This record gives sequence, C-alpha cells and structure tokens, in this order.
Amino acid sequence: MKTYLFAYLGSAFLALVITPIVIRLAQRLHIVNIPGPRHAHTEPISHIGGVAIFVSTMCPAIGVLFLSNAVGDVFRGIMPKLIVFLCSAAFIFFIGLIDDLKTKGLRARIKFLAQLAAAIAVCTAGIRIESVAITEQFTFNFGWFSWPLTILWIVGITNAVNLSDGLDGLAAGISAIACGVITIFAIHSGNVVMAVLMLALLGSLTGFLYFNFSPAKIFMGDCGSLFLGFTIASASVMCASKSAAIVGLALPVLALGVPIFDTLFSMLRRFLERRSMFSPDRRH
Repeated sequence: MKTYLFAYLGSAFLALVITPIVIRLAQRLHIVNIPGPRHAHTEPISHIGGVAIFVSTMCPAIGVLFLSNAVGDVFRGIMPKLIVFLCSAAFIFFIGLIDDLKTKGLRARIKFLAQLAAAIAVCTAGIRIESVAITEQFTFNFGWFSWPLTILWIVGITNAVNLSDGLDGLAAGISAIACGVITIFAIHSGNVVMAVLMLALLGSLTGFLYFNFSPAKIFMGDCGSLFLGFTIASASVMCASKSAAIVGLALPVLALGVPIFDTLFSMLRRFLERRSMFSPDRRH
C-alpha cells in the first residue's frame, strides 16, 4: 500500500511542480499554440504539457525499481518486458514532442508508422492479447492472430485518445478515468506492476488537470495525448494477459468509449466525404 501511495502522490506532486515550469519555459521559448480557425482559445497557450505528464509518470515508475520491497522485486523480475514497454512509450512521447515543436508538425503517416513500430516492439516483448476467457469453461486462443489484434488495439486506442484532445480537460479527464479503472482491475487480478504504473499515470494527470481545466493554462499536445493513449492501451493488454478474462479489455473500452466512438465516426465521416483519414476537422 505504501508503494501505491508513493506512485500516486509522488507523480501528482511532481506534476503540480513541473507543469508551471513547463508553462513558463514554453512562453519564454515561444512554444505556444497560436489561435486559429480550428481552435477555441483566443490567446497563445503552451501545448507541450505532455512533458510534465511524461516526467511525472516516469520518475516514480523507474524509482520503484530501486525499492527493496516485494513490489520492487516484482518490477525487477520482469525487467526486460518493462524496459521495452517504457522505452516504447518514451519513443511515442518524443515523436509527439517533435510534432509539437515543428511549425507545420509531422505528417500523419509518419506518426502512424511510429505508433506501428512501437506497437510491434511491445508485441515482440510478449505483451499480446493471446487469449480471452469467455466463460470459466471456454477460453478462446487467438494464436498468430494475437499479433495483428494487439497492434490494432494499441494503435487504435493511441489515436482515439489523441483525437479526443480537443476540449479543456477532456483527454486528461477521460484518460484519468481509464487509469482508475485499469488500476482497480490490476489490483483485483494481482497485477502489481500495472497497478503501480497506472497509479503513477493517474497521479500525473491529477496534477496536470489543475492547470488543464477550463480555462486551460496549458494543453498536453500530441506528446501528451500519444503517450497517454499508448500507455493506457499497452497497460490494458498486460492486464488482459494477466487475467485472460474478457473484462480485462471490456473495462478500458467502456472507460474510453467516447474517444473510441469519436474516432470511428470521424473515419466514417471522412470516408463518406472522400477525404483523407488523417485530415483534421472540428466536427468531433
């Protein structure tokens, strides 16, 4: 329990401290979002709040590795898988940060390929949806299909959270709910690692939301939304792998229902209008 409190309170405190620093630094370096036709705000606002979320999440998560208790032992026991997971999440974060820092941003296809590469890396580490328990007597094994299914899930959720980042506090709020749901399920199924990681992410979102609620003083940007989506998607897969129960995926789907359906409707709308699937609009 002390480790859980350390993960949540530590990340929340870091977010409360780091976010104002990021705001001032972004304003000084003119890394701000200029109001335009697709924006609701009227003044330039920093859009690299994901930096605070990323740092606030990673510090407690990595710090647990050095604890001399049962939780630290579990973390060190799955070191290879954990390293791939954290490095892939960091890679996605830096892709989003580059997109935020570039004047015209990265091309959507480049970001998609980066997400695909990170998802494949996670699958290679053994984080896959290999089976789902429908009932106590019947378990459906996906076999080789677990690879494309897991990749589709991770890339889909990553983009769903990214697309939901259109209103003050929306993406962070929905993600916080999803983190809370996954945390409860992880604790219930005995997945200590995921419980700690999700509590660290939840704490960072709690601190960040103080500055992100309307009227927002900072936006999380692509570096934040892509990092959140990828981390939550991968965490839900690890929880499902631990329990092999269909509820392991059903709960995150329910928690992320709004961005998931918004993404599906956006793709359908753009297809019917014969526009690129990656083209932006204000009709979310």
